[in-house]
Parts: sequence; structure tokens; C-alpha cells
Amino acid sequence: MYRAIKTIFIALLALVSAALVNSQPTSDPYADIPKSRADDGAFVLGQPEARVKLIEFSDFLCTSCQNYKPIIETFIQEYVETGQAQFEYRIYPVIDPELSVRSASLVECADTQRPGQFWRARDLMFGLVSTQGYTDESIAEFAAELQINPLALSDCADNAVQHEIDARYGLSLGASATPSLFVKYGDSAPTPIALALPEHHFAIVNAIRPSSTDPVQINHGRYAGLETFRRADGGFVLGSPDAPITIVAFEDFLCPHCQHYQTNVDTFVEEYVRSGAAQFEFRFYPLVNPQYSTAFAKTAECVAAQNPTQFWDAHDLLFEFARRGTLDDIAGKVADLLDLDGNALSACLDRSIQFLVDTRLGQPAFVSGTPAVRARRNGGALELIYLGEQPIDRGAPTIFQLRSLMENSGEASIGPPQLSLINERFLADTSLLTGEPCGPPCWQGIVPGQSTLAEALDIVNALDGIAVMQQAEGAFQFGKVNSPPCCQISADETQVVSTIILQFAPEMTVGEALEQHGEPLFFRGQPYTDTEAILWFYYPDQFTMIQVIVPGVEGALDANSPLVAAYYLTELDMSDALEAGTFSPWKGYVSYREYTE
Repeated sequence: MYRAIKTIFIALLALVSAALVNSQPTSDPYADIPKSRADDGAFVLGQPEARVKLIEFSDFLCTSCQNYKPIIETFIQEYVETGQAQFEYRIYPVIDPELSVRSASLVECADTQRPGQFWRARDLMFGLVSTQGYTDESIAEFAAELQINPLALSDCADNAVQHEIDARYGLSLGASATPSLFVKYGDSAPTPIALALPEHHFAIVNAIRPSSTDPVQINHGRYAGLETFRRADGGFVLGSPDAPITIVAFEDFLCPHCQHYQTNVDTFVEEYVRSGAAQFEFRFYPLVNPQYSTAFAKTAECVAAQNPTQFWDAHDLLFEFARRGTLDDIAGKVADLLDLDGNALSACLDRSIQFLVDTRLGQPAFVSGTPAVRARRNGGALELIYLGEQPIDRGAPTIFQLRSLMENSGEASIGPPQLSLINERFLADTSLLTGEPCGPPCWQGIVPGQSTLAEALDIVNALDGIAVMQQAEGAFQFGKVNSPPCCQISADETQVVSTIILQFAPEMTVGEALEQHGEPLFFRGQPYTDTEAILWFYYPDQFTMIQVIVPGVEGALDANSPLVAAYYLTELDMSDALEAGTFSPWKGYVSYREYTE
């Protein structure tokens, strides 16, 4: 696959995690590790008796998957080779409907043609795509490196089906992006976790697991008389298991807004949880301080490991410590005040991963700050709380709004998230039309192929109202302050900017783009939801792609269709894209189907 297309959808699908890997071994680094296949054909590395299995859903064309590969290699070296864990690789082709499947099928068939070669073939495919893109020559080079007949390999790939099996399994688990990570302990169901860095690996392998999901009664303290339990994924719940409504709070003990919000939580617990009408569920979402926010979360989980009923006492203590600015020796102070085994509590901290599980849970529910409040009906999936038609997707509802919801006395209601690429919280920027301070493919003075990543980072950090939210060696993501990340700048192996990805608030239209830049070439379309479909247009002379939205696959493009994203490339990437893609001319304001059929 050519260099440009591998980034087309990745800003909508995943976060940047680590550095690129750019070379592959010439021999099999997995020769001494047991290899097997799951009952449904998935490829597994490691001792069958290992009690922990890490499962990754990945796409060879996914830039973030390429970035994350070194993290996985570290896990394999430290925990799979030593027999403590297994690693299961699942194919999840989401970037390109044809080439993602083709690249995955070739890797599967490498194992079919030469059993035991899957893992070496996996490394080789990642290396080919990340360094030179997927091209017509990729099959020949791939086959030659593995000493496989390229015609036999290609014929096999035409009939490979593992990608279909893995995709169905991923959908059943709720995987919505690549890479997606799950962990499975023994015979338990896979649990989703946020992408883990090497310092999290020990905790994943040796995690504290809830011994039971059965409720227990709290007999002492201000929560006396209430029941508490942990969900199957470890979430902490206060209240009767039979309560029809659950209020779910994603919080950081060090977040001042979360500290102030506890008055609302306390009132809700006394009025609705104590009466059995509702549950309250607490989820860790450490954001404020990388060190202390996670330390507070780990301490709370480890208190529960010693005494499940004391989690809520620890919850109150940790908020109080945070309010006072008491940050050091938290575990020791909590152990003393709650009469716990301090040594056991401290030893437990390295095995705490609930904050990773909770972070992964919140991301598909549009949690991007704290406090963030969601809801469940009868223990079901997370949903948003709405006031009329407006979701409370930023901040948290007041006690008055929660009362309205519980008593069905106003406009408050619970409903599923409304997925949309039209987002007022994305970048408020019209420079694509105005050319200020520079026009495409330049943005804010950053030019693909010319600016370094360090220069770009300095420029973005200096912008008012913009925050860098994720950063790795080869890329960083940013967005408006207190909004989800919308934009990404990536670099090549020389640390020169290669791609600028911008998702916009709906302030520009396709009609305005045509008036400013002329008629584009059409490349592809893709349904997004029942009410939104994507059309991609290329401006080759400006090394630019733009994304516009039409009202579903039955809808038609018009002059007012919102322009919601732009991708700025290097001249070389644009040239590669033009050579590899199939384009059609501008067809005018016609239906989505007329463009895509």
C-alpha cells in the first residue's frame, strides 16, 4: 500500500502509542517459542499453560499499529518467551477494504505454505508497509524473503478467510479501532484495556483480579447498609445489583472539578442509591498528573483487594488527600487510617491495572475529560445522559439534572451516543479557504516535507486554545483544550513532517472549497453511520485531500455539505497515491451512490 493511503482513516480510529519499527530480522526470532492456533484459527504465540493471554486486533496498514509493534515485541520478549503469558494476533482490516485484507491474507498464507512462518511473515509485512508502503512489488519481495512461490502465495490469499473470522470476533468484543487490546485470564472473558506501555506489562501479567462479582454488605462507616460489588471487568459499584439505573462517573482524584463534584455524588447516593433506585459506579480516568493520578487509582484498587467494602472509604480519603495537596506516601497513609496491611498494600500497587481497563472503557463513550458521567440501564452498555436533544458529553450533570433523570420529571433522559463526524469540538479553522497564515499543504507554517516534527510541536504548543494530547517519537495528536483529539502530525524516519491530519468543526462547505480551489478528483467513499457517509476528494497540485459528509448512502452532495477534514501530504506521497489509486473526475452535486458505484 502506498504511503499516503495508510494514514487516511487512522486519525478517526486510533491513538499514537510508540515509535516505528523500520527493519526486520533475516531469521526467525520466534523459533524457540511455542506456536499454535486457537480453535477458530487465530495465531497464538506462547506456552499453552500460560494463565494470561494478551490479544491484539491489528491492521498492517494502520500507522498506529506499526507504531505499537515495538511495545508488543517488548511484551513478547519479557513475558511470552519466559512462559508467563501468551500473545494472540487478530487480523482486523479497517484501513482499506481491499489492501488491508490482501496484506493480512498474504501473511496468513505464508503460514499455510510454510507452517510456522506466520510470526516472521507478520514482522516482514509490518516492515514492508511501514518503510515503503504496500505496492504491486510487495508480493514478490514478501515471497522472496520467505522463500515461498509468489504465485502459490497469491492464489492462497485469494481464498484466505481468517480475516473474516477475526473481524467477527472483534466486533463481538466491541473492538472499534486498531490497534485494540484485550486481556484474558484463564477461562474468563476477554477484557478490553487501554494500550499499554512496557511499564504496564508486569501489572497486566500479574493483575489483581476481582475474586467475585457477588455483592457484599458494607457494615461500617458512612456507607453502612449499602451493598457493593465489582463488575466482571473490575468496575466498582455501590448499590443494589437489582437497581434499574446506574450512574457511572469517570474521575481523577486529583481533578479539582471531580473534587467539587463529590457533593453531587454524595447527595445522589443518599437519595437514590440508598433507596435502591440506582447504583453508582466509579471508574478511574487518571489525567491530571501521570505519576500521582495513577498512584491514587492504584491505591484505591489495592484497598479493595484487601477488603472490598473499604474501597468507598478509600475513595473518600483519596479525594480528601487530593484536596489538601497531600500526595506522598498515599498508600501508607491510607493503610494506617483504614487499619490495613501496609506492606501488602504497597506490594499490590505494581499489579494494579484497573485504571487501564477503565480508560479503555471510557474512550468509545467519548470520555475526554473529568468528571465525565455516563449511565447504564439494567446493567447494560454505557450510554449518554441527554437534556432534550443535547447530550451531556462534557462535564457532569448536576444533582438537579440527575433528579430529573431519576424522577422522569424533566428533559433528562438516557440514550446511546450519537456517532457523528460533524463535531463542533473539533478544530475551528478555515485556513484551507482563507490561506491564513498559509494555505494547503501548509498549516500554521508547518509544511510536509520541509518542517521537522520538533518545529511542528513547538508551533502547536504555542497556539492559543490548543493542547497536545498524545505524543510519540514519530507523531503527536492535538486538539482544542477540553475537547477530544482531532488532529495529528506525523513524521518520516528522518523526523521531517510527512502528513498533517486536521478534523474541522463544520465551518466550511464543499461549495466554498470548490470556489476557492476548483474541482477535485474523486477517490473513494465510505459509509460511516446510517445518516452520514464520507466522500474523499483530492487536489493533487496542492498535495491535499479533503473529506466531506453527505446524509447517508442514499443522500446527495450539495454546496452546503460540510467539509470536516483535510490531509496535507508531501509531494512524493501524493505522487504515490495518484499512481496507486483509481480516480474519477468531479461529478457535480449528485448522490453518494453515483460517486461510489
